[in-house]
Amino acid sequence: MPQVLKDEVRARILEAALEVMAAHGFARATMGAIAERAGVGTASLYRYYSGKEELLDAVVTPELAKRFESLLDRRVRALARATLGAATADDLGGDMLAFWIEHRLAVVVLLDRAAGTAYEAYGERFVERLTAHTLTEIRAAHPGARVGASARFVLTRIFENTRRMLAAVLEHQSDPADLREAIQAFWSYQIAGLRGFSQWVGEQR
Repeated sequence: MPQVLKDEVRARILEAALEVMAAHGFARATMGAIAERAGVGTASLYRYYSGKEELLDAVVTPELAKRFESLLDRRVRALARATLGAATADDLGGDMLAFWIEHRLAVVVLLDRAAGTAYEAYGERFVERLTAHTLTEIRAAHPGARVGASARFVLTRIFENTRRMLAAVLEHQSDPADLREAIQAFWSYQIAGLRGFSQWVGEQR
């Protein structure tokens, strides 16, 4: 008699897979840990998914990753404008925040826990996007200003911290109101620092 697979059990497994991968990273996640978190036997888990690679494909789809990149390209421009005083931290809310709330743990995996997967460079690309858009806005605001290798290095490290901070906030703040508050608090701190950085760059001739 064919094995009957239950939607409710499948949903528990997918939720558990995201929780384990977000907490420990894909490389350290095990099918045993996922089964335990889902409340099923390991053998039962394998009847639903052949391995953690298939589980990752189910919880972090290519469509989700592309949607995040599309939203990110629009929102990093808002961050860059905020750096120069043309926008506020609140401009970084809206659809991006709604996406983060809906796909909270999947974003954690993409930003910081995807080593060993096809997405392992995703966090690096996130940093590169933030850096490139911010430099574009700074150069537009300060024509002729010199952005040397040391300044670029510092800016890249700033956004590397952004990547890790966002992953930490998304992992630990499950309540939407708390998540919004934490992100806005972080942006208010970071935007002030980036404005100072932009002003400093503008003085380098």
